[in-house]
Amino acid sequence: MNSGSEKKLSMDELLEKNRPTQMVQITPQPPAQELTPPSKVHPTKAEWEELLSSLYALGDHTERQTGYLKKVSELLAQLPTRTQMDELLKAVKHLEQMSEQAGKRNEKRFSLPGIRLPRLRLPHLDGPTWAVLLMGIAALLLLWWGLDTVWSSLSLLLQ
Repeated sequence: MNSGSEKKLSMDELLEKNRPTQMVQITPQPPAQELTPPSKVHPTKAEWEELLSSLYALGDHTERQTGYLKKVSELLAQLPTRTQMDELLKAVKHLEQMSEQAGKRNEKRFSLPGIRLPRLRLPHLDGPTWAVLLMGIAALLLLWWGLDTVWSSLSLLLQ
Protein backbone atom coordinates (compact mmCIF):
# COMPACT_ATOMS: atom_id res chain seq x y z
CA MET A 1 0.00 0.00 0.00
CA ASN A 2 1.21 3.49 -0.71
CA SER A 3 0.78 6.64 1.28
CA GLY A 4 0.47 10.06 -0.28
CA SER A 5 4.25 10.53 -0.30
CA GLU A 6 4.87 7.34 -2.24
CA LYS A 7 6.51 5.85 0.82
CA LYS A 8 5.76 2.19 1.34
CA LEU A 9 4.18 1.50 4.71
CA SER A 10 3.15 -1.77 6.25
CA MET A 11 -0.47 -2.58 7.01
CA ASP A 12 0.03 -1.98 10.75
CA GLU A 13 1.48 1.45 10.15
CA LEU A 14 -1.42 2.38 7.90
CA LEU A 15 -3.90 1.22 10.50
CA GLU A 16 -2.13 3.30 13.18
CA LYS A 17 -2.24 6.41 11.01
CA ASN A 18 -5.92 5.97 10.16
CA ARG A 19 -7.06 5.03 13.67
CA PRO A 20 -9.35 7.60 15.28
CA THR A 21 -7.92 9.40 18.29
CA GLN A 22 -10.80 8.65 20.68
CA MET A 23 -10.65 4.86 20.52
CA VAL A 24 -11.43 2.89 23.60
CA GLN A 25 -8.59 0.79 24.84
CA ILE A 26 -9.28 -2.84 24.23
CA THR A 27 -8.07 -5.26 26.83
CA PRO A 28 -5.62 -7.67 25.32
CA GLN A 29 -6.96 -11.13 24.64
CA PRO A 30 -5.15 -13.98 26.31
CA PRO A 31 -3.44 -16.31 23.89
CA ALA A 32 -5.35 -19.29 22.60
CA GLN A 33 -3.39 -21.68 24.76
CA GLU A 34 -4.43 -19.95 27.93
CA LEU A 35 -8.18 -20.32 27.21
CA THR A 36 -9.89 -22.82 29.43
CA PRO A 37 -12.13 -25.29 27.69
CA PRO A 38 -15.81 -24.68 28.39
CA SER A 39 -17.32 -26.94 30.91
CA LYS A 40 -19.38 -29.75 29.49
CA VAL A 41 -23.08 -29.18 29.99
CA HIS A 42 -25.30 -32.25 29.96
CA PRO A 43 -29.02 -31.97 29.09
CA THR A 44 -31.58 -32.58 31.76
CA LYS A 45 -34.11 -35.41 31.68
CA ALA A 46 -36.85 -33.08 30.37
CA GLU A 47 -34.54 -31.89 27.59
CA TRP A 48 -33.72 -35.51 26.74
CA GLU A 49 -37.43 -36.32 26.47
CA GLU A 50 -38.01 -33.28 24.29
CA LEU A 51 -35.10 -34.31 22.04
CA LEU A 52 -36.45 -37.86 21.78
CA SER A 53 -39.97 -36.68 20.91
CA SER A 54 -38.51 -34.37 18.25
CA LEU A 55 -36.49 -37.29 16.89
CA TYR A 56 -39.59 -39.53 16.74
CA ALA A 57 -41.56 -36.76 15.00
CA LEU A 58 -38.74 -36.37 12.51
CA GLY A 59 -38.84 -40.14 11.86
CA ASP A 60 -42.62 -39.97 11.28
CA HIS A 61 -42.17 -37.13 8.82
CA THR A 62 -39.43 -39.06 7.05
CA GLU A 63 -41.66 -42.14 6.70
CA ARG A 64 -44.49 -40.00 5.33
CA GLN A 65 -42.15 -38.36 2.82
CA THR A 66 -40.87 -41.79 1.75
CA GLY A 67 -44.47 -42.91 1.14
CA TYR A 68 -45.13 -39.81 -0.95
CA LEU A 69 -41.99 -40.43 -3.00
CA LYS A 70 -43.07 -44.03 -3.66
CA LYS A 71 -46.51 -42.87 -4.84
CA VAL A 72 -44.96 -40.25 -7.11
CA SER A 73 -42.55 -42.78 -8.61
CA GLU A 74 -45.48 -45.16 -9.28
CA LEU A 75 -47.39 -42.36 -11.00
CA LEU A 76 -44.35 -41.42 -13.04
CA ALA A 77 -43.96 -45.03 -14.13
CA GLN A 78 -47.47 -44.89 -15.62
CA LEU A 79 -46.58 -41.94 -17.85
CA PRO A 80 -45.38 -42.77 -21.37
CA THR A 81 -41.67 -42.72 -22.02
CA ARG A 82 -39.98 -40.51 -24.62
CA THR A 83 -39.82 -43.33 -27.16
CA GLN A 84 -43.52 -44.09 -26.68
CA MET A 85 -44.34 -40.42 -27.18
CA ASP A 86 -42.30 -40.40 -30.40
CA GLU A 87 -44.18 -43.48 -31.63
CA LEU A 88 -47.51 -41.82 -30.79
CA LEU A 89 -46.49 -38.68 -32.69
CA LYS A 90 -45.57 -40.78 -35.73
CA ALA A 91 -48.93 -42.55 -35.58
CA VAL A 92 -50.80 -39.24 -35.33
CA LYS A 93 -48.88 -37.82 -38.31
CA HIS A 94 -49.69 -40.94 -40.32
CA LEU A 95 -53.40 -40.59 -39.47
CA GLU A 96 -53.33 -36.91 -40.47
CA GLN A 97 -51.78 -37.81 -43.82
CA MET A 98 -54.38 -40.51 -44.39
CA SER A 99 -57.24 -38.13 -43.59
CA GLU A 100 -55.81 -35.52 -45.97
CA GLN A 101 -55.46 -38.16 -48.71
CA ALA A 102 -59.06 -39.30 -48.11
CA GLY A 103 -60.27 -35.79 -48.89
CA LYS A 104 -58.30 -35.59 -52.15
CA ARG A 105 -58.93 -37.37 -55.41
CA ASN A 106 -57.10 -40.63 -55.55
CA GLU A 107 -54.96 -40.73 -58.69
CA LYS A 108 -54.83 -44.52 -58.78
CA ARG A 109 -58.57 -44.93 -59.29
CA PHE A 110 -60.57 -43.87 -62.30
CA SER A 111 -64.22 -43.64 -63.21
CA LEU A 112 -66.03 -43.47 -66.49
CA PRO A 113 -67.03 -40.01 -67.56
CA GLY A 114 -70.61 -39.12 -66.82
CA ILE A 115 -73.03 -39.32 -69.74
CA ARG A 116 -74.57 -35.99 -70.59
CA LEU A 117 -77.74 -35.58 -72.53
CA PRO A 118 -77.50 -33.31 -75.52
CA ARG A 119 -78.88 -29.84 -75.03
CA LEU A 120 -81.63 -28.82 -77.29
CA ARG A 121 -81.10 -25.36 -78.56
CA LEU A 122 -83.71 -23.47 -80.42
CA PRO A 123 -82.52 -21.49 -83.37
CA HIS A 124 -82.50 -17.77 -82.96
CA LEU A 125 -85.67 -16.41 -84.50
CA ASP A 126 -86.65 -12.80 -84.91
CA GLY A 127 -90.01 -11.27 -83.97
CA PRO A 128 -91.97 -11.64 -87.27
CA THR A 129 -91.01 -15.30 -87.55
CA TRP A 130 -92.35 -15.99 -84.05
CA ALA A 131 -95.57 -14.19 -84.95
CA VAL A 132 -96.07 -16.38 -88.05
CA LEU A 133 -95.36 -19.54 -86.06
CA LEU A 134 -97.88 -18.60 -83.36
CA MET A 135 -100.53 -17.81 -85.97
CA GLY A 136 -99.90 -21.18 -87.67
CA ILE A 137 -100.27 -23.02 -84.35
CA ALA A 138 -103.49 -21.11 -83.65
CA ALA A 139 -104.83 -22.08 -87.08
CA LEU A 140 -104.03 -25.76 -86.48
CA LEU A 141 -105.80 -25.68 -83.09
CA LEU A 142 -108.82 -24.03 -84.69
CA LEU A 143 -108.86 -26.67 -87.43
CA TRP A 144 -108.60 -29.46 -84.82
CA TRP A 145 -111.50 -27.97 -82.85
CA GLY A 146 -113.52 -27.65 -86.01
CA LEU A 147 -112.88 -31.25 -87.01
CA ASP A 148 -113.86 -32.39 -83.52
CA THR A 149 -117.13 -30.51 -83.82
CA VAL A 150 -117.84 -31.98 -87.25
CA TRP A 151 -117.03 -35.51 -86.09
CA SER A 152 -119.28 -35.27 -83.06
CA SER A 153 -122.14 -33.97 -85.25
CA LEU A 154 -121.68 -36.75 -87.79
CA SER A 155 -121.56 -39.40 -85.11
CA LEU A 156 -124.94 -38.15 -83.82
CA LEU A 157 -126.44 -38.25 -87.31
CA LEU A 158 -125.17 -41.70 -88.10
CA GLN A 159 -126.60 -43.29 -85.05
